[in-house]
Amino acid sequence: MYSIEEAKLIRKEYWDKFKSWSGRKRTREGKKGEWLMNDTGIKQMKLKFHFDETIALVAIEIDTRNPEKRIELWNKLESLKNKIEEEIPFPLVWEIDYPLSETKSVSRIYTQINGISIYKKECWGKANNFFYKKMNFMEDFFLKYKDYIKYSKT
Repeated sequence: MYSIEEAKLIRKEYWDKFKSWSGRKRTREGKKGEWLMNDTGIKQMKLKFHFDETIALVAIEIDTRNPEKRIELWNKLESLKNKIEEEIPFPLVWEIDYPLSETKSVSRIYTQINGISIYKKECWGKANNFFYKKMNFMEDFFLKYKDYIKYSKT
């Protein structure tokens, strides 16, 4: 068991190393070194990595307090569901109401692996490969349909 400070340092070490490793790899492949993440151009939508003591997760996430905007964006993504499933070669989970806490939820399209821990360095290579492969597909898909998601009327 780690103290709060030790756990924080381990998480920071992981994310710093992943950012460096993936940035170099993306640059070699001719892509921008940094991931899109919060810089999607759609205020309420982001691409997300999550890694804790039990799972690693890659997601497209809708996070807004405005329920109408959340439904509007969700409906746009759902209208692309067949295209997403054709273009992304792994199963995705679709949850319109994904709980983050007792008082907050988001909408998510995601994939995850279980039985992996950010606190076990022997898991880091597997997490890196999972994140890199899955987020590349998610990011490419998002960029391809960004204008539709941002500007189309539902």
